[in-house]
Amino acid sequence: MKNTIMLSALTGVLALTGCSTLKNVVGNDTSGMHDVHSTTSNAAPVTSKNSVLVDSKNHMTLYTFDKDSMNKSECGSACLVAWPAFLAPNNAQASGQFASFKREDGKYQWAVNGKPLYFYANDKNVGDKHGDNKLDVWHVVPVLNK
Repeated sequence: MKNTIMLSALTGVLALTGCSTLKNVVGNDTSGMHDVHSTTSNAAPVTSKNSVLVDSKNHMTLYTFDKDSMNKSECGSACLVAWPAFLAPNNAQASGQFASFKREDGKYQWAVNGKPLYFYANDKNVGDKHGDNKLDVWHVVPVLNK
């Protein structure tokens, strides 16, 4: 099953924030759409790398935002350019500390312990953590106890 991630064409925001595209995540796709494949079990497709939580497909670092509340994203359309949501399929299965929630835009997003998960646009390579402590409100997710 596939879902898509809408990547806004707000290039002005990218320029203002010093962000560039998510080339490692979306490749050369300039359509503003990116397929996200769910796992067979539709459980959260995450793993750990260098002691932080990453997407198991592309191994890019995942982040939380201090201004979010339980299962609610406060990252609006301009914010999502720099901090794309880690989208989930609409039939995602909760598993342990991971679950999905329905965003105001109707899409589903993965969360850990109720905290929505995001990528950071300036992370270009596996292992990058350039968004950690950005503006003192964005943080990597340390590996969770199992």
